[in-house]
Amino acid sequence: MKDINNVKDFYNQYAEKEWIRLDRSPYDRINFHLHMDFISDSLKENAKVLDAGCGAGRFSIEFARRKCKVSLYDISETQLQIARDKISEAGLTDQIEMIQVGDISQMDTMEDNTYDVTVCYGSPLNYMYSNYREGIKELHRVTKPGGKVYVSVNTRFGVIHSLIGRSNFDITDFLGRPDYWMIDQVVNTGNLSTHADVKHPPRHLFDSQELRNLFEEAGFTDICMASSPCLTSGLYDKADVISSNEKAWQTIIDLELKVYKKETAVELGEFLLLSASK
Repeated sequence: MKDINNVKDFYNQYAEKEWIRLDRSPYDRINFHLHMDFISDSLKENAKVLDAGCGAGRFSIEFARRKCKVSLYDISETQLQIARDKISEAGLTDQIEMIQVGDISQMDTMEDNTYDVTVCYGSPLNYMYSNYREGIKELHRVTKPGGKVYVSVNTRFGVIHSLIGRSNFDITDFLGRPDYWMIDQVVNTGNLSTHADVKHPPRHLFDSQELRNLFEEAGFTDICMASSPCLTSGLYDKADVISSNEKAWQTIIDLELKVYKKETAVELGEFLLLSASK
């Protein structure tokens, strides 16, 4: 319960930052574009979609624009209020079936086999820390037989890779004090516990084989993985430069789309994407 309350408090305070997170820079727009491409084939008109851990509703709005019937679920009341406001501003209220506060590991108010598509984008499973198995089981339970689940999580080496590429991060200090920054602990266990210099609540960072095994154990099949961003992971400044030239920008988007689903690259992206069938 303490972990849940920490996450709730963090995202209540994070407020509008979550809404702008996927549109604040060219790098973030690449990330958003790949997440949407990954799920695009399942966004059929009138499909019942659950956006679990929806935050401020950035993805929910895009699902609604595709004429899906969207339900929003998140642990933060503040994030859900932002989502309500943004959905209303977009004129998409009629596409929304439900907006509800709750914990993904205990979605007791939802019936079994309800959704054609269940989405858990961002890193809600990371923040569940010790309850991610229960969360994955719940994603399976509420999805219809034959339905699809889409998740994205932060990975152990992907986070390190993204930090290496950031110009505003002291990478020498990070790599020069591995004990202080818990590098071995994160790499060996995935657990990033409470840290004085890390604003976010504790997280469990996955590796690709671990995540695959967890979804197979929960009963999912047809598992596919991808990386987002892939070629540009962590390279915020380079993405800014590339975006200043229209042809260069289109080229990097095309290259990302060609490579991001290659499983040989999934460990190095800032996010690991996974799709699976029930």
